[in-house]
Amino acid sequence: MSYNHILVAVDLDSDSRIVINKAINLAKQLDAKVSLIHINKQVSDDVVFGGLIDIDLAMIEPAHPTLNELNNKLNTLASEFNYPIEQKFLVKGDISHGLEGPVKNSDIDLIMCGHHHDFWSRLKPAARDLINTSLVDLLIVPLEH
Repeated sequence: MSYNHILVAVDLDSDSRIVINKAINLAKQLDAKVSLIHINKQVSDDVVFGGLIDIDLAMIEPAHPTLNELNNKLNTLASEFNYPIEQKFLVKGDISHGLEGPVKNSDIDLIMCGHHHDFWSRLKPAARDLINTSLVDLLIVPLEH
């Protein structure tokens, strides 16, 4: 089995480096491209409660990173590796649907992401949503602390 373009879902935290390193090691063996994606679900989480409570979004905005801040963090993370990063995507929404556009538009044939073995991940595992919606192969890397 061969892959040509690996998309790595990152949280922009230190654990993201684990998944990126694994993706790069695989990409080197396959002579594949690597791209990064960060899904910012803050907007979709706020929308869920939009009809239930009156929220002044101007008061909330400073608490959430801006698009420029996220872009800077993603660029900084990408620059830490000695391997070319083909594309960097910032997407609003949830991970299961946020990957569809980049996968289709950039000929992605493998998605790699990390999975924490903690209470919250067991309560609502993003991996389950990915498995049910992914258009391409998935490689889920366990992230132990």
